[in-house]
Amino acid sequence: MRYGFMPSLEMDLISEINFAKKYFDFIEITLKLDLSEYTSQYISKLKTNLNNFEVLGHIHWEINSSKELNKIYENIRIFKKLGVKKITIHPYQNIQNVLFEISNFCNKNKLQLLIENTSNEPFNRAINLAKLIDDIPNLGITLDIGHANRTSRTELSKFLKIFKTKIKHIHLHDNVGKFDHLFFKKRNKFKRIITKINSINYNGTITLEMFAFLKNNQYVSVYNNKRRKLFIKQLEMIK
Repeated sequence: MRYGFMPSLEMDLISEINFAKKYFDFIEITLKLDLSEYTSQYISKLKTNLNNFEVLGHIHWEINSSKELNKIYENIRIFKKLGVKKITIHPYQNIQNVLFEISNFCNKNKLQLLIENTSNEPFNRAINLAKLIDDIPNLGITLDIGHANRTSRTELSKFLKIFKTKIKHIHLHDNVGKFDHLFFKKRNKFKRIITKINSINYNGTITLEMFAFLKNNQYVSVYNNKRRKLFIKQLEMIK
């Protein structure tokens, strides 16, 4: 398996790319909601810094309406310019009306569209996500481990069973009750999850999607060098 880094939108992206290239196998980029920053010059600068380093795309989770379809397509166009091959999108209410169209748009551009399980109903459950995508042949799954574990103790096993051949990417982070996107504190918990992933012979990409830790049962977001040091510790845990 290959492990990737998800940058913080609060940080300079080029600096985050340089960090990812030093420690990870790839980077997964989320574009900001305001796409005006992504001029031809800036995209060219990003490509120069990537220098053929593998990059995945992640459409911003707040793009959650079919009224924003043009913004979704613009995200896809920018990702293609950056050399992205796989793009993750979050399902939202009534997305079934346009999902086939978005998937076809990606397919025509030789991109793999992946849909991610959410942390809230209805698309936090494998059975509901299956109903959404069964008729879309080119669509794959980004399995978010923390979202599945947050839903129920058995949901991760259900996702692995139902989508064994459709899981093309994984988001990995810890969760404690309703809190997710946490750094792992316990090596054994991490190992149990990896064992489950290995049960379907998955050998693809896994992004460490971690942004916070718990302190006195409070969610504490981390940025800058502190976050990077925590990532290095996570990689040491993996090894």
